[in-house]
Amino acid sequence: MIMIRTFIAIELNNENSLELISSVTDRLKKNQKKLKVVEPKNLHLTVKFLGNVAESEAPLIYQVVERVNEKVFNKKSVQFHLKGIGQFNKYSVIWVKLLGDVKFLQDIKKNLEDALYNELKTPKDTRASFKPHLTIARLKKDKIDYKNLNAFKNLLEEYKETEFGVITMSKMALKKSELTPQGPIYTDLVF
Repeated sequence: MIMIRTFIAIELNNENSLELISSVTDRLKKNQKKLKVVEPKNLHLTVKFLGNVAESEAPLIYQVVERVNEKVFNKKSVQFHLKGIGQFNKYSVIWVKLLGDVKFLQDIKKNLEDALYNELKTPKDTRASFKPHLTIARLKKDKIDYKNLNAFKNLLEEYKETEFGVITMSKMALKKSELTPQGPIYTDLVF
């Protein structure tokens, strides 16, 4: 049985936002050399990480995603503002905040979780709440340059209220993730 690493995401579609985020991550990387920056083309809002699934199951997952897209988006688009940088887990995840109808995003997540569980018995996410964000970089605890940590914290504080523009969401996509030494390669799975 062939397994593929997959996730369900909403992609960023605003080139200006991608450039602004990239300029910030470049500056952060100069301070923390071991910071793993998410390539602009790979920036996305993860709705559900599935991990390794049987390749034969991917078309079924795709069909569920498409049905949920029709139900929740119903041919409409929703806009969100990207504003401010923050971090989770002692700097292991650096993110940009999404502002807008967060309840809508939580409804998308709930509808997707319910449909995948009811139709394919895919385990539900056990976290208490869905915190929509765009991961822009990662920094493993053992890779932190502690000599520059205060300056790094100051940089994050400097960008705490920075506006990164508006993104429009109109659908989720099923993505395949191939891990390589140069970084992940994401491709859309369409059936």
